[in-house]
Amino acid sequence: MGPSTLSSWALLIARALAKHGVDAEALFRQAKMRFDRLHDANARYPLAGIYRLWSLATEATNDPCFGLEVGESWHPTSFHALGYSALASATLGEAFGYLARYSRIVSSGARVDVARGAAEVVLKLMGREPLPHTTAPVQAGLAAIVVLCRCASGGSFAPARVHFMHDDNGTRARLERFFGCRVGFGSTYNGLVFPTRDVDAPLPGANAVLLRINEQALHQYAARIDSRQLVDRVRERIVHLLPSAEADEARIAREMNMSSRNLQRKLRDEGFTFRELVDDTRKRLAEQYAEDSTLSSSETAYLLGFAEPSSFIRAKRRWKSPSPGQLVPTD
Repeated sequence: MGPSTLSSWALLIARALAKHGVDAEALFRQAKMRFDRLHDANARYPLAGIYRLWSLATEATNDPCFGLEVGESWHPTSFHALGYSALASATLGEAFGYLARYSRIVSSGARVDVARGAAEVVLKLMGREPLPHTTAPVQAGLAAIVVLCRCASGGSFAPARVHFMHDDNGTRARLERFFGCRVGFGSTYNGLVFPTRDVDAPLPGANAVLLRINEQALHQYAARIDSRQLVDRVRERIVHLLPSAEADEARIAREMNMSSRNLQRKLRDEGFTFRELVDDTRKRLAEQYAEDSTLSSSETAYLLGFAEPSSFIRAKRRWKSPSPGQLVPTD
């Protein structure tokens, strides 16, 4: 899948669209996203699809603060176990540490950087991928973090300042009303500034036992994401090398700066073997190529890295009758 975002974010967008009277399901179709995956808490959407959805939603609602509305509706489950870990932390500083370490759980297209000073703590929302031509995701991200702070502190918490890289566009009054502080535009970063004393203040909901339980869940979920990203990178190399019949394990391991044994181990930890991954990739591509009437069977066999068309024919027969251990394609 590559860079992805938790389905919970898409669910918040869908609910905000409904409040505006916009047909969310239709917008999901336009963004080429499956609407029926919204209520699967562990599902993830490709980042490209989420960005398309943000752009379409901003246009459909004609609301320059649509992202703020989405962020305002944040709930602990929106961040998976990360939300509960933050709420169980001893201080906001500890919660920010979890956000910085595990932000990829929410979206692998963004990260949180925290810089601590004697008087102020600066939390920056950084994009790992190019952002879409809309400010909505940034508004939503910063607003959600402030809602988290308010839930954790049990009061009307407000940062000292908020910074946006984009221009005002008539949003200042509404943003300042929500954040409860001065909002700057045209800044060098998107982020929140907090007094250090507020960040270090004890939180009323601190719970070391719950924190350990949720931290374990965070670690396990992050490991699955990281492993899946490895599988996706290997699959990309396989697709690139298949037509040249050079999609071999040793070459791909070298290109990924690891030994063949290390690659085998990492794939095995996720329940894959390299051979299964090649076969599954071929099967997926064959299904796509079958829809192209301009491709002959021999051309498809070449693109899939088969030496002879007969080998492709045998593979197709095997794919139609999957064995119990055969890899099952995923979204």
